[in-house]
Amino acid sequence: MNTSNANRRSCIGRIRSGSKRDNRCNNKKGSSRSIQSILSLSSILILLFISADSSYHCKAWKIGNNKNEDNESDKTAESESSSASATITDDTNTQKQQQAAASSTTPTPTTILEAEARTARELSRAVSTLTKDLKSCNSRIDSIKSGFQNLYSMHLTQIDGLRKCKEGMISSSDLQQILDSNNDKFTNNSEETTKALMEQAQATITEQQRTLQNEQLATKHKQLILQLETQVHQLRLRETAWERTISELVARKDLLERRENAWTRTIGELMADIEIRNKREWWWEEMKSEMEGRIGGLSYQAVLERYGPGPHRVSMIVDLDDTHHEVIIELAPINLMPHSVHTFLSQVSEGYWSEGTPAIVMNPGHVLQACPHPCLETKAMGGSYPGDPYVDMRHAGLDSVSFQEYHLEYPHEKYTIGFHSGPEFYINLMNNTLDHGPKQTIPKEALGDDEVDDETALEPDPCFGKIISGFEVIDKISEEGITRGDLPDESKETKDGDDEVELSDSLLIQPVRIVSMSIILDSDDSSTSEDVRDEL
Repeated sequence: MNTSNANRRSCIGRIRSGSKRDNRCNNKKGSSRSIQSILSLSSILILLFISADSSYHCKAWKIGNNKNEDNESDKTAESESSSASATITDDTNTQKQQQAAASSTTPTPTTILEAEARTARELSRAVSTLTKDLKSCNSRIDSIKSGFQNLYSMHLTQIDGLRKCKEGMISSSDLQQILDSNNDKFTNNSEETTKALMEQAQATITEQQRTLQNEQLATKHKQLILQLETQVHQLRLRETAWERTISELVARKDLLERRENAWTRTIGELMADIEIRNKREWWWEEMKSEMEGRIGGLSYQAVLERYGPGPHRVSMIVDLDDTHHEVIIELAPINLMPHSVHTFLSQVSEGYWSEGTPAIVMNPGHVLQACPHPCLETKAMGGSYPGDPYVDMRHAGLDSVSFQEYHLEYPHEKYTIGFHSGPEFYINLMNNTLDHGPKQTIPKEALGDDEVDDETALEPDPCFGKIISGFEVIDKISEEGITRGDLPDESKETKDGDDEVELSDSLLIQPVRIVSMSIILDSDDSSTSEDVRDEL
């Protein structure tokens, strides 16, 4: 008892003695080191906990944002898929507008299931990520708890050593050893804890970086998927457009085929009509040829019975410079031009070329045209005769030939006589075969537009006689006869009342009057043409 008290007093005295300063310094130094180590360890643990908590919250915030973005992208994909399905449905079913409108506004069940499945996958990934982060946080919390427990146990050991040293149970050197051993343990534990925490923090950072890279890759993948979906949608729209185009082309093809069939039928009908017209034309030509043959035969018999077999000659007396001149015309053989010869002989025998004022009235340069009475009194010749001047000849059937009779052996050579229209005849002053002959042998380029369009203009004029005596008379009329074309322009106009009458420039100023025209009979026949007419 005394010994223990002495030891306690010595410990207390030593503490209070000169070594009091060293012990106090040691105590201060040990306590300060322990406090610094405790503060450093606690600060490290708190910072790691705060960083882990903040990273956990940041990651949770990122996961929530990613989830919201995924939901928004899912909603956008749903809206795009619904709009695409509505567009495709609207294009393919244009006739069912109500069904297309309903399908465009209401998404299909397949689209909803795909969106829900995608959302479930995203939620499962988020749950697994949160589970990993929760495990990491729990491990960190356990490390921090163990560090605080070690720190607290060391603190209790130091306090217990100080108490024992104060009570004299241990010496100051023992206390110093306890403090040093606690500091070493604390230092080792803190280094191990710090190293483990740093490794865990590094692993967490690496995991966060990996997670961030995965999220970036997932974002890129989503963008690529959206681009592919957009391209697929565009391709579907193009496919729909091509289908419409193909349908339109098929419809046009059908329409063209129907039109082609219609044109084929129309062409067939036209060919049938053309064939019928050709048959009718052939039949008409046959009838025309038969009728012309009959008229020619009747005219041939009439000439034989009334005027004999020929040759038939006609004497034409003209008044030129107050002197009578004779021009003898020999008609064509009746076997070549029976109808024209019969018509001209009938006009002469009926006196149409001897009564009144028949005359040679026109000289266009290549022919001299003559007309019977009363052509000089018509308005075309500058007169005032009203109506048809040849009404009597028309009633007698002698105003013109019944058809355009022509024979290649009797062409329109110089000094021949031909019919043009009506009872007038003309004397050719040159070879007019190209102008008045058969125009079927003339190229169409040499004909005028009016002659090509007019079928009657292609028919030749009948040439039925030629002059055999009195050539000088015909030449003198053609050379010395003055026409209206030779006069000045102001003297060519002739007025009849208020109406201006245009006369032909080929009209002779002084027409050559035909005094008479008679049929020359054969020498052995003493009867005149008047006697023959009376007998017939």
